[in-house]
Amino acid sequence: MGFSTSGATAVILVGVLVAVSVAYPALQSAQDLRQNAIEDRDNRALEAQNAAVADVEVEHADGELTVTARNDGASSLSAADTTVLVDGTLPADRETTIDGESDHELWLPEEELTVTVETEDLPEDPERIKLVTEHGVAITESI
Repeated sequence: MGFSTSGATAVILVGVLVAVSVAYPALQSAQDLRQNAIEDRDNRALEAQNAAVADVEVEHADGELTVTARNDGASSLSAADTTVLVDGTLPADRETTIDGESDHELWLPEEELTVTVETEDLPEDPERIKLVTEHGVAITESI
């Protein structure tokens, strides 16, 4: 009776140690992934909180629609990831310039982004535009 109880206890103990040694790396990996996801979420929230657009001007003349806006936040924004909707429609083609330079993609704080859309890419008699940045900051203006 003494050896069988001791042997069974040893087998159970070895089984528990093996199970823990298999489960621990998987749990540690899941915890690391969760922590990275939380950090990414917090970084995105901070960038969105630091993003702001101001001084939006809209001009519809000479066969084109021109939208000019200033980055009034502390975050850099991407000109390519900034969207202009005209009456809820995404124009097929557009040109962007940042402070008059067409070869820039990074829209830094206190710089002006100008988006130009040709009239043939617009709905007839557009009434309003919506400018949406990569962080979801949006502003709507009437034409």
